[in-house]
Amino acid sequence: MGASARIGADMNINDTERQSPSVAQNRGVTGCSGAPERASEETLAALAALADGMLPDLPAWTAEDYAHAITGSGADKLADSGVAPLVAAARGYKLLDASNVAAELKLMNFKPQSGQGKRMRRSLTAEGQDGMQMPWYSVADIQNAARNQVTPEPFTYQVRPSHPEDNERGKPIKYEFAGGIGTPLDLHPGTPTDWIDGTPVVMFAEGMLKGDAALSAYLRTHGASWDDLRWDGEGDPRQKLAALYENIALPDRVLIVSIAGIYNDKQNPIDWREIVLKDREGWIAFDADLTENLFVHRAAVGLYKYLEEKAKMKTVRVLNPTVTSGDGGSIAKMGVDDFLAKVGSWKRLVSYLSVTFPPAPATDEAEKPGNWRVTKDGFRTEECIPVNAGPNGEQTGVRWEERVDLGGRILAFESVRQPTDQELRTGSFSEEVANSDVVESRVNVEITWWEDGRNRTGIVSGPEKILNYAPADWDRHGGHIPRSLLTHRAWPPKGANGDKWLSAIKAHRRSEVGHTTRWMQMGWVPVEGGNPVFLIGDTVVGDNDLGQNATPGVDENVLDRAPHFGVGDNTYADWTDESYREEVARDFRKVVDTYIFSEAWTEPATAALVLAAGLRPAVPLRPRATCYIYGPKGGGKSWTAQAMMYFWARNRSDWQDQLPGSAKDTFAFLEKVVSLTPIWVVDDLAPSTSKRQAESETAKLEDLTRAIFNNASKGRMNFDMTSMKSNKPISQLVITAENELTTASVKERLIPTYIGKGMLNPSREPTDAINDAARNEGLQARFTVHVITYLRDRAVRKGGWPGLIKWLEDNRSMIKEATRDIMKERGITSANLERSSILAADVSLTFAVLKDMALNLGLEKKYLSLFMNGEGLGAEIIARVSEAYVDNQTAAPGKALVQALSSVLGAGHAHVLSAEDPASPPLGEADGYSNSINFKLGWAVADEKGFLRPKGPTIGSVVSYKGLRIILFTKEAFKVAQLHSPELIPYGHTQQAAWPGVWEEGLTPPSLPRPKSRGSFINTYAHGTGKGRPKGLPVPVDTVVDGVIQE
Repeated sequence: MGASARIGADMNINDTERQSPSVAQNRGVTGCSGAPERASEETLAALAALADGMLPDLPAWTAEDYAHAITGSGADKLADSGVAPLVAAARGYKLLDASNVAAELKLMNFKPQSGQGKRMRRSLTAEGQDGMQMPWYSVADIQNAARNQVTPEPFTYQVRPSHPEDNERGKPIKYEFAGGIGTPLDLHPGTPTDWIDGTPVVMFAEGMLKGDAALSAYLRTHGASWDDLRWDGEGDPRQKLAALYENIALPDRVLIVSIAGIYNDKQNPIDWREIVLKDREGWIAFDADLTENLFVHRAAVGLYKYLEEKAKMKTVRVLNPTVTSGDGGSIAKMGVDDFLAKVGSWKRLVSYLSVTFPPAPATDEAEKPGNWRVTKDGFRTEECIPVNAGPNGEQTGVRWEERVDLGGRILAFESVRQPTDQELRTGSFSEEVANSDVVESRVNVEITWWEDGRNRTGIVSGPEKILNYAPADWDRHGGHIPRSLLTHRAWPPKGANGDKWLSAIKAHRRSEVGHTTRWMQMGWVPVEGGNPVFLIGDTVVGDNDLGQNATPGVDENVLDRAPHFGVGDNTYADWTDESYREEVARDFRKVVDTYIFSEAWTEPATAALVLAAGLRPAVPLRPRATCYIYGPKGGGKSWTAQAMMYFWARNRSDWQDQLPGSAKDTFAFLEKVVSLTPIWVVDDLAPSTSKRQAESETAKLEDLTRAIFNNASKGRMNFDMTSMKSNKPISQLVITAENELTTASVKERLIPTYIGKGMLNPSREPTDAINDAARNEGLQARFTVHVITYLRDRAVRKGGWPGLIKWLEDNRSMIKEATRDIMKERGITSANLERSSILAADVSLTFAVLKDMALNLGLEKKYLSLFMNGEGLGAEIIARVSEAYVDNQTAAPGKALVQALSSVLGAGHAHVLSAEDPASPPLGEADGYSNSINFKLGWAVADEKGFLRPKGPTIGSVVSYKGLRIILFTKEAFKVAQLHSPELIPYGHTQQAAWPGVWEEGLTPPSLPRPKSRGSFINTYAHGTGKGRPKGLPVPVDTVVDGVIQE
């Protein structure tokens, strides 16, 4: 019989196998009045003499027995729970108090300034208070440690304060894990690794103390004396424990593992892959309130089903010990540790094992007159009517009368949203998110009825707010009513009946209501009870076999290109499987061979950028660098972008002859898609015959580039003047264009790559190989799966998801600093290297991941050397960014202004005068200049005699300063330059920003100190003395005439 059937129909039938008298006394007791009572502290001592009339062999540990391992409240608790001193010492329980709390909290990853960290300090350092440190070990970590012949380290830690503080609900926080790490499937570190897959039985205990208490009693029953289980502080306790294990015969061996809580069994999925459960027997030992607490019962049912139906265990039994207290025969439920410490031995405990799951706790069904409920068959609703049959008309009972021929229940709630920054950072799914983070909240209501001799069902879907209204109003508030329900004679229930009917629907099968999240964003998203998974198109990359699930929300209804995004069909990954690792290594080599060693791009920096940017979206830190690929038509720009998109192809034909976006797309569309997709290409920014269109398209992409770098989007208001939720960008943005952008502030936020003649290999073989790898075998997309799953596996192995994020951030910071140092070594001494180093570090982060993968796979030096810090491909990226930085300095505000002024004067749009003789050209032969220089300063031949006259407005005057001829430009100069050279001085740039730049960029006379007024620098220099003396922004004549600033 399957688990589902047995837990349903046979729920109340107790298995008689190995049944104790106390179990038989409990047979047939159902409902609230017969619910077992938890054993009180006063009766625990009396229970010790009741084990079938025999005195049980119970531990008699005291706190002093643990003195060589732990003292304080922890020792008291271990003794009370029956954990043997040897077992405790081998695990490593430790006292926490004021003497060591600071260091130990840091070791355990409790953040000192968090609410949790502060609470720990208060609880553990107050006078007369202490705590117990409880190290949890991962099954996978123990296996890996054995393979590598190293000592296993704790996966995480739990703290038990002697005087716990209360939570916000007023309940004491008795046990507490460090936040954001998750919990493993725990195995005592002294357990021989050959037991992990080699025992006939696996016991699943809820809680470390229960597991260690069970281990202590188990060893005692199988040959260990009480003296064997002591520890005097001499020698290695794990070695002594291992010797006790080895004395147990194979048929009697039981592997004891622990989970941290009823819903924490799958938080570290890799642990479950490290145990072969198939065809073994499983014992579930949950808390004492298994038959009293519906949530505990439900979680145990879930584990029961998993072990039997998915893990394929041969037999699954439930351990639920019960004893009679002797006070009127009342029944008490006990946890494993309490039972073994105070009542009976291991043999006595396992006598309570049953293959039949205990019944669920009785629900509090209020049979009050006037209440409505859904009938047991689910097809109708009925009302509770009082039965007044007493002598004087008193109520003696109730009966139920049918009211509406429609039943139903709330099937599921669905939140449509994007993950929060905190979720992405911690990897933990949060049910409590701000309303502003939720795009939409929906509900599905299942309505059932009986019609024409069969069961009929209709699903009403709509915004969850419809539950605030009567069913007759659901359609007005966005509800979708199926036609089959609309035509039912009882639909909709109206008036008071409608309200009561809805209350019955809300209450029916309430515990089964589903809660799902539809993610309106591709990329990494959190899941309940596990590490994040990666959504791309309709594909989920992650451990779905262990109950982790995530629903992609970006489909063709949201984005018509969505079906093209993906990573192929095969998302299988098992990084513990050598055959899979060999496949990854082959794909790794082939990707690098095809993209790097083949020289498909003749410049190594371009190949490095394509590989880094193509895989960058797999890294769970938001990209900041835009790749700007420019060059003449037909040079290979779009194909280069295609080579990046091949890593994100759903089908092998995807992106072969197309790219996701176009420069013609509206800004609103582009702003939306870069908040939805992990990578996006804006293709073909080309010159236009329309000046307005060209300026609009350029401005649009400039704004988008800024948004990507700054992690910002345009703010907008709702009709009610509240702010709309902004669409923060997550994409690796790639732009292809025929020309460079000119705005300096935008160029500082992108990595430019020129693709023109000679930039692609003259042979078609290398470029065809990249196309064929995508088209014929889906190599690139498959490799993306490898990278994504490697990052998930690394998170499991090393510090959890927060540890992975910290590792990536540390690498990015390290690369950033290395970039700054390298650029300084190349002579780039400007203080403003921040943006360039951010760009290089951001895109090179891909190489840090690939380096770690290559080391993990043991790849050859030929491949590993490509990704070493400051060498190989990373150095090529830094060189490319450095070149762009130097080039961009010519577009700095001061230099751009001087170039614009030179252009304006040379074109005759304005002129400068001689300060000494305004009627004459500014320069003469006496100054060593010819008339050709005056032509470049806005003067032209007026007549056949060769006289010169000025053209356009006056924007400055020429003076002599220490033998150097300089121009003093007036404020009018900036306006004229901006009017005639908007490509150099875009609208929005101001004189206040450009004029200081001329001084700061060294474009003024070297011997002329910058003037000050009232202690502050000013931009204008006043020449000579007197009221009418000329003044303005000083620039040498030769600098203006040359028009190009020489580095």
